[in-house]
Amino acid sequence: MTFGQIEAADIDAWLASLREDLVSKSYQPDPVRRVMIPKPGGGERPLGVPTIRDRVVQAAAKIVLEPIFEADFEDGAYGYRPRRSAIDAVKETHRLLCRGYTRAIPTSSMPTCRSISTRSRTRTSSDRWPAVSSTGMCCG
Repeated sequence: MTFGQIEAADIDAWLASLREDLVSKSYQPDPVRRVMIPKPGGGERPLGVPTIRDRVVQAAAKIVLEPIFEADFEDGAYGYRPRRSAIDAVKETHRLLCRGYTRAIPTSSMPTCRSISTRSRTRTSSDRWPAVSSTGMCCG
């Protein structure tokens, strides 16, 4: 169903029907629409696109669950958090390094560290902060 079809059919009735499915526990997600996305180096990557109905349910679940989980997360956690990005994590790491903190997570705890740290850097952190490389922190 498209947005236009939902609007033409009466949004309130459509939402009421979806609500009833959720309350009665009879809701079942629809199959995703499979789309192939071209990869930069050739080949394709499959992408599953959920229906509007399923996206509404996902958004409602996020609105309910996010504040519950956010209350338990530590301030230093950045992954998949609202209003926090990888850049924020890097800035916080920089701030802590500048304040003299040199202990960090060992690279063995970060399996994708190498691929992330070598993507597009012009200078490694160990060039600027030599103490960091001796701590096992991901320096490239």
